[in-house]
Amino acid sequence: MTQLEAAVLDAAGYLVSSLESGEAINVTLKADHTQVLNLDLESQRRILAKLAGTYPILAEEDESSHSLIDAGGTYLLVDPLDGTTSCKRFRGMLGGQVGYGPLVGFVQNNRLSAASFYNIPQRRLFSAVAGQGTWCVETKGGALPDGLPRTRLQPASCSKLNEAGVLFFIGKQGESEVVQHLRNENALENLYRFGGFANDCSRLAQGLEQLSVQFTVKPWDLSAALLAEEAGLEVILDPLKRKIPLHSWRIERENPLIAVTKPLRDELFTVLSRFKRHESVR
Repeated sequence: MTQLEAAVLDAAGYLVSSLESGEAINVTLKADHTQVLNLDLESQRRILAKLAGTYPILAEEDESSHSLIDAGGTYLLVDPLDGTTSCKRFRGMLGGQVGYGPLVGFVQNNRLSAASFYNIPQRRLFSAVAGQGTWCVETKGGALPDGLPRTRLQPASCSKLNEAGVLFFIGKQGESEVVQHLRNENALENLYRFGGFANDCSRLAQGLEQLSVQFTVKPWDLSAALLAEEAGLEVILDPLKRKIPLHSWRIERENPLIAVTKPLRDELFTVLSRFKRHESVR
């Protein structure tokens, strides 16, 4: 965990400095039409340098490393800047709701074991260890002074689904149909999104929202799910079919999931049992 946090904080220090300096952001498009910034590439270089000599590393911007998913085993997951487009669009904002930053996870024997995420606009570090919990600490990035207080996150939940805030990402696996079904059933209070998947999970861990729907979570993003799980939520993979808990899931190239607070789980799946699946919905 110490190594993960050190790598995340080093990248965060660079990103904060670069964003505050006002230097130009260079944007290119990858083959899948997603954006990559010069900030992503330098952040990844720094994280890999910090983690060199530890375990094999699957890094978002190193396509040659993606075969680690097929091999499985024990390895590190690196998303150098989760929420890239949010970073580009809201680079000068502090506080508020939008979140983005570096994310690193540790997979041991095909199971997520640890994760660390630095939310740049919030200036907060979130870390989770399987079976031990999720913690948050406020820091300026780049270092973690000794004695800085950490807060364990154990959010309370509303008791009814129609009082829940829902975070979602519209991918290509039918998330929009599921969310529309929840809306048609009057089974949510509001729905929105403020940044990348790691920001979603850190918000769930803080109790700001109670449900997240995303069926196309990439391997380098999935480690953020541990932040929600260890704060007391249930993270369910392949939620419309097999309903596999996070701790039993072997990471895939695209990971369909729902994260929900435990008091709402049964009501949620009762509502979803009335959902008419289409071919496009995983």
